[in-house]
Amino acid sequence: MGTGRLLAVANPSVAGRLLLPPGSTLKPLVMAALLASGKWRAPETFFCPGRLRIAGRSLDCVHPPMPAPMRVDWALAYSCNCFVAHAAERFGPGELAAELARAGLTSASGLVGESAGAGEASGRVDRATGADDQRLQALGESGVLVTPAGLAMAYRQLARRLARPESGAVLGAVRDGMQEAVEFGTAQLAAVPGVTVAGKTGSALAENGDPVAWFAGWLPANPPKVLVCVMLHGRSGGADAAPVAARILDAYRKGKIQL
Repeated sequence: MGTGRLLAVANPSVAGRLLLPPGSTLKPLVMAALLASGKWRAPETFFCPGRLRIAGRSLDCVHPPMPAPMRVDWALAYSCNCFVAHAAERFGPGELAAELARAGLTSASGLVGESAGAGEASGRVDRATGADDQRLQALGESGVLVTPAGLAMAYRQLARRLARPESGAVLGAVRDGMQEAVEFGTAQLAAVPGVTVAGKTGSALAENGDPVAWFAGWLPANPPKVLVCVMLHGRSGGADAAPVAARILDAYRKGKIQL
């Protein structure tokens, strides 16, 4: 990951051209933007009510009821919709879209290039101005489409940012939450024995209604050396994409995928 060199890709035309909603894989990028801007402070907490309705849509949290208010790291580990939707209310009109663009989601990744067929597609981020639109966007449910290659590059940028010592005090909760997601949260099936993994799952529906499962993350948790992004047809990022990511990361750890 340090060199940015692509080690392997399955189906480059899909990786570089298929635009899909990222679901909850967007949450670490959203919380990193809020923390970096000072709009949210790492010690702040929010009690998850469990029930969430946005613009007539039911987006209730599926994690176990929490006995105490959520912190940033727990919210990411358990993929708390209520926490992230609440935190996203602190963005001004269009600010979230600008942050997602800065994170690299509106650019072609440059990873697969000509192997993608007709060239790579750039991600799309709408300028959400209404409160409901912005909350849905923060959850990766509306107003944003990415390719697997584009999400991989956004996570590479995030991983590099989190690895900087000067960022630790402000953004450390994001890295902690992604590591905890693998340790005890939604991404437990991405765990690799003997090494720490940081990552985030996502589940979404494509425009045609097909379910999409995501996992994006890296190994080791700190400092990161290799990153993986998995997208496949499946109902759950945790149940379907995370175990595929674990097999890929374990193969790298065993030297079967070389830098």
